[in-house]
Amino acid sequence: MVKIGIVDTTFARVNMGEIALDELKKFPNVETERRTVPGIKDLPVECKILLEKCDVCIALGMVGGAPIDQQCGHEASLGIQQAKLMTNKHIIEVFVHENEGWNEAELKEIFENRIRKHARNAMVLATKPEELVKLAGKGIRQGKEDEGGLDDEKATVIGIVVSEFNEDITERMEDRAVEIIKEENISAKIIHVPGVYDMPLVVKKLLMDKKIDGVITLGAVVKGETAHDEVITKDVAKRLGELSLEFRKPVTLGIIGHNAEQEIAEERAEEYAERAVRAVIDLIEILKDDVVKQVS
Repeated sequence: MVKIGIVDTTFARVNMGEIALDELKKFPNVETERRTVPGIKDLPVECKILLEKCDVCIALGMVGGAPIDQQCGHEASLGIQQAKLMTNKHIIEVFVHENEGWNEAELKEIFENRIRKHARNAMVLATKPEELVKLAGKGIRQGKEDEGGLDDEKATVIGIVVSEFNEDITERMEDRAVEIIKEENISAKIIHVPGVYDMPLVVKKLLMDKKIDGVITLGAVVKGETAHDEVITKDVAKRLGELSLEFRKPVTLGIIGHNAEQEIAEERAEEYAERAVRAVIDLIEILKDDVVKQVS
């Protein structure tokens, strides 16, 4: 019979202990003992107490988004490391940071995934630790999708952000982009946004996904009676360039404008889309293979 200790907090916005208990019920011959403490910095001592009678302990906590919360999370982690060394037993640290999710639904999914995976890890560590050797180097993550090992073959995936403003033009741009991507046998994730100005935030979310190799932006900013089109185009181009440098992934501009009349924008739709797709594909290969032109 294996005994696993579970310690969670009242600060967390999810009943973390309940999820861990539910996962451990799937295993035979396991006994659990649960404790709940007020905050994340109370986890180390409670885990240490439980380890006097448990084989492994799971420390469950949520780290808030404020700087003081981040500091408390770091201090709690240091305390957990010390408790491990003092007892010579494993404490599985399961922390979820409040700013990990883009919304509450995604955050809840991270909680669920991470807790259940780590509950299984605790069981394996307590019963068959040698089983983990088979998983070494596999890029397994808790809370999000597994990334895979560096030796695994990875298909190219491109993000496409399409502006719905001037939809009659951007629909044609999207159709041409998808056509080329299919020809190149590349996968794509397409997201629509209301307008060009709304692109940077969504582009950032795509770039944060390690499966995405690059992003294409497709939009049309048609000339109006004021300089609004120029302001929008320049601001968005600047922000997209900054994101490309920040994440070290290509972000290409398939945005028609500024100063483009309606007729010109319609004529350039397919051309701009194709150039944006070809550019991102080329840049992905250049960055991947470090292609350098030799000059004799």
